[in-house]
Amino acid sequence: MRKSLMVSIVILVAALPVFAQWHTDTRISNTSGSSYVAYSSGGWSVAADANDVYIVWRDYSFSDQTRAVNFPIGSPPAAGSGTGGISSSYGYDPGVAAGDGTNAHAVWQYSQNSYFNNFNGSSWGSQYDFGEYRWWRPAITDDDAGNSYITSYGYWYYPGFVYRVCYRERSSGGTWGPRINAWAPTSSDYHYFPYPSICLTPDGVRHISVGVYRSAGPAYTIGHLWSSNGTSWSNEYLLPAYSAYHVRPTSICSDPDGNLYIAYMDYPSPYQVSVLDNVGGSWNTPVQISNCPTSLYYLSICCDTSGTVWVAWEDRSGQTYEIYYATRPPGGSWSAPQEFTSNDGIVSRYPNLTADPHGNVHITWTDRRDGNYEIYYNWYTSGNGPGPDGRDLVCVRVTQPVGDIPKDPITPRAVIMNNGGGVDSGYAICEITGPGANYEKGNIEGIVYLDPAEQDEVEFPSWTPPGGAGDQYRVEVTVYLWPEKTTEDDDPLNNTKVEYATIMGGAQVDPIEIAVPQPGGLYHAMNPEANFKNIGEDPATNFYCYCEIYSMGYMTEPYIDSFAVANLDPDATVDVPFAEEWVCDDNLGYEAKFFAAIPGVPERELLGIEEFVQFQGIPGIAEARDALRIEVSGPNPFVKGTLVSYAVSYPTSVTIRVYDVSGQVVRTLHEGTLEGEGSLYWDGTDDAARALPGGLYFIRMLTPEFVKTTKAVLLH
Repeated sequence: MRKSLMVSIVILVAALPVFAQWHTDTRISNTSGSSYVAYSSGGWSVAADANDVYIVWRDYSFSDQTRAVNFPIGSPPAAGSGTGGISSSYGYDPGVAAGDGTNAHAVWQYSQNSYFNNFNGSSWGSQYDFGEYRWWRPAITDDDAGNSYITSYGYWYYPGFVYRVCYRERSSGGTWGPRINAWAPTSSDYHYFPYPSICLTPDGVRHISVGVYRSAGPAYTIGHLWSSNGTSWSNEYLLPAYSAYHVRPTSICSDPDGNLYIAYMDYPSPYQVSVLDNVGGSWNTPVQISNCPTSLYYLSICCDTSGTVWVAWEDRSGQTYEIYYATRPPGGSWSAPQEFTSNDGIVSRYPNLTADPHGNVHITWTDRRDGNYEIYYNWYTSGNGPGPDGRDLVCVRVTQPVGDIPKDPITPRAVIMNNGGGVDSGYAICEITGPGANYEKGNIEGIVYLDPAEQDEVEFPSWTPPGGAGDQYRVEVTVYLWPEKTTEDDDPLNNTKVEYATIMGGAQVDPIEIAVPQPGGLYHAMNPEANFKNIGEDPATNFYCYCEIYSMGYMTEPYIDSFAVANLDPDATVDVPFAEEWVCDDNLGYEAKFFAAIPGVPERELLGIEEFVQFQGIPGIAEARDALRIEVSGPNPFVKGTLVSYAVSYPTSVTIRVYDVSGQVVRTLHEGTLEGEGSLYWDGTDDAARALPGGLYFIRMLTPEFVKTTKAVLLH
């Protein structure tokens, strides 16, 4: 039974065995730019083998934005910038896998290509470009021999516009297999497959889960693919129509017995996290494991060696997004949702989970407690701890002051835990250093007694930040054994926790609701619209709300529009209808990004989180069809030359260019005013009269009002 030698008010945290052995949060990145782990993919930014933990992330501080760090299990490093050079340019949603105890493998997306790199136990090698355009958001898993299994999604124009789930293998020796279209419906049965996730069962069967939108069948559902050899694939739809929010990533894992578990966001709103499993040999009724009244999004799943399944997600049940999780022991039921990060008003998002061969579970996520989006890590130790006679007091986390703080009196707080085998006693000391600060105080409860696996949030005397806006303070809390007055217990590395707090400017503006475009929607023209809210404590002044839309192909010019806001008080919202109209040029996928920022050179200052929406474009509008026409009227495919016919119903400035599959202009066929009908001859050469290689080319007619595109195939 917990006791105190001083009269105090105690906040008791439920002592659940499943939560008893989390260690302390560790900051992994420490750079000036924002850092993000994977979220808009079905992959994982953290992996672990029998020896080491590997974390990859995207960091805006560098031109080579894909960063990586690895460290022995139980020994996370000091915060830093990670290893550079594994990406020659910026990359989205990096994922990592490990298995053989030496090597790790990372994948990520840059532009519309997917990339791969290998860690050989001491350094990263040269990045490998898959060389296959329109591979998006790859996910990867490894087996214990170091072979890699990779899935992605993409689309192709030729022979018909279709989305496909793609797959590729790489042997531990570095040999690549061919790209396999694991699920490639016909163009007449349109499918949209965002963000596949992949795992292996113990028998070596490859399994992929993916959200599905289908024009001729179940829409808003989950798909499952499987293959015993990586070449021949089977697929199935797992849920009725309108059961899953298909445009958010799924996450799939296997337990030691080969049972599959798929975590996904269900539908309709308010979306919840549900898990589908095939325990018993067939797919069972999904189980809802979250209970969020507002909004939740990105999720991750893994299974430890005992067969316990873990799911983590971001949840806005409180002031801001925080990380929650739930577990399911073998043969048992799902636990109630548990808070992993404190509901402290500081954003914590994008959880990524994995388990190592020892049964430990590792998690990494993006956190704003330092005033900047940084990468954080924690791990859960399997087993029974130090034993019935062992002693292990842990500082689990510092809850105040952390991240952005006001210049007001603050009561420092920290969570301490008894990870030992019997009732134990201890006390904590908080030290705060920084501009004008020299604070070192013990917890006001005095000596605290904790049962095994019990946690308690302790308080320290009030502290007022002495500095000004932007000043940073180091906050260190250490828990000591009593009566020994020492940290030398069975694990002295977890007695101390360090955080940082920065006196804030006070404003945080987030896009809280995106009205247009809707995820997975079909648009040929629109004016984007979103609602922004200042969730900070001070007014936000003289900033802009932005919308940027990028083609998932390469033909459409980027859309960038902004809306000036002079002032937005705390808790106030502003509805932003962007004035610039977006018009679809081609039948492509698109991604819209909404955020608030203060303009700057060379980089804007973000005021809050970025929200992304993916949607589908519909080519052409009536006026463009009536006014303009371009087509290949000669041989197609062709060898020596072909004719490109056009029709322009009114005099206007027209440029007709040929593009290769990388989006580069290789030939200009016409530039100037056109009216009426005619044709142009293209002999398969570039502007320097050099013969071009065989392949697919795009011929584009550009006018001040509209754009039209056709395709040609050059043979040799």
